[in-house]
Amino acid sequence: MSYTKRVLTISLIILLALSIINLPISFAQNPQDLPPPPPPPEEKEKNKRNRGDVDQDDGGTIVIDTDLVTLDVSVLDKNNKFVKDITQNKFQIFEDQIPQKIEFFTQEQVPISYGIVIDTSGSMRKRLATVIKAAKTLLALSKQGDEVFIVDMKDTQNIELLEDFTTSLEDANDALDNMVAGGGTALLDGITVCSEYAKQGKNRRKALVVISDGDERDSTYTVDQAVDKLREFDVQLYIIGFPEEVAEDGGLFKRSPRKKAVDLINKLSTESGGQAYFPRDLSELEPIAQKIGTDLRSQYSIGYYPSNVRRDGTFRKLQVKLTENKDQYAVRTRSGYYAKKEGTNTGTGEVAQPKRAGK
Repeated sequence: MSYTKRVLTISLIILLALSIINLPISFAQNPQDLPPPPPPPEEKEKNKRNRGDVDQDDGGTIVIDTDLVTLDVSVLDKNNKFVKDITQNKFQIFEDQIPQKIEFFTQEQVPISYGIVIDTSGSMRKRLATVIKAAKTLLALSKQGDEVFIVDMKDTQNIELLEDFTTSLEDANDALDNMVAGGGTALLDGITVCSEYAKQGKNRRKALVVISDGDERDSTYTVDQAVDKLREFDVQLYIIGFPEEVAEDGGLFKRSPRKKAVDLINKLSTESGGQAYFPRDLSELEPIAQKIGTDLRSQYSIGYYPSNVRRDGTFRKLQVKLTENKDQYAVRTRSGYYAKKEGTNTGTGEVAQPKRAGK
């Protein structure tokens, strides 16, 4: 064997030996010391939903895929004025009487998506001009980012969308000028279909401002169905009511129609976290409109992740309380919400849409 061949042979033997020596080292590692394999995509997304992770899309927009429950909360003093500058640690949230941990808190003026819904039934004829003027006062308080739609509400067949969601005050004012009184009243139908329409608004905070005498007569939806829709779409309802015009023909053993109208207006507004107003004179309409506009933009936004993580579509009752000044201040927010239901859409069934003007 030549010298060159001997060198090559020795080199190959050395390389083979080194390979044999290294093999046990590689296999001797404890599998538990290795990093776990990445979860499959569907499991990763499931974990993100449970934790409430935040992603960014390609455009840099923050996308939150969570079960975060956000409440719009008003705190009012004994003069019904909004109370500012209450800190987070002064609030408590209860879901089905179980305390929840507050994860998100702010008090900032935010843009809103809202509808102005005016009862133009025959009984509202003599005050319609003043009502429209008050609605224009509310529009004049609009801030950048707000959007509004206008609905003319009579009976079930005549709940008419005069103006789609718009940021144009001119278009909204023109729609108000096109209202004519006449016909019956379908208050529950109007609120139900308008809350369905309000969910299409681009802003998180949504509301309806309804002006009516509350003389419910012609609706096909029930009180509970109307309340469920307000809860489902998280729409706050503000009602300016004129029940004093409702005829007092309840009889000896029947509840007064006027009392019935007041109770209905209060129930609808309270359950949604809004408020009812009963002006004694038409001159009070514009100040009330100003208060509603301020209230909608000045609320506290409080968010939490429910301790009850079941996605079962059940109704969860809510309470927000203060740790101080409980007797001095009233706390107002929606009465509850429906949990998401895995694999299905939550809701209480199909709801009609307000028909568009001229159709």
